Amino acid sequence: MSRRLLVSSALALFTGLAFALDLTGVPITSTIELAKTADIGSFARYVPFGDRREVIVRRGKELGFWYGFELGRRKVKVEGGEFELVKYQNRLSPPPLLPGQQRLSGAAARQYEPIAEVLFLPDAELLIPREPDGFTDAEVEKILAAISVR
Repeated sequence: MSRRLLVSSALALFTGLAFALDLTGVPITSTIELAKTADIGSFARYVPFGDRREVIVRRGKELGFWYGFELGRRKVKVEGGEFELVKYQNRLSPPPLLPGQQRLSGAAARQYEPIAEVLFLPDAELLIPREPDGFTDAEVEKILAAISVR
């Protein structure tokens, strides 16, 4: 998302001139009004509903994390703008089987292919777990309602 704003006026249109106003020095910050369990500045954990499920927030040097294979994307509105919410599926390796140990059931194997959505803000990335045992659509809407960008 570029913060370079092309400004045109009647004079610029008439003369064929245009000038750019550089807004890169203007800080854009997001605020998340949820209960927080940990925050080290570039990484934070939020528990929006008081249970063991967490929303992970990455900022600064933690941005650009690889979340898995993209399954889809959509635009969502939060206070202050419209941003991309991207659905990812990760593939993790289960631990090796020990001699005599049973293979994983289908339900147990799904724990190693989690699905999450990531909200990309100008200054942060919010990882919202969806499956298995993640947040429902209604809960995601409540999480999004707690975010503002200024």
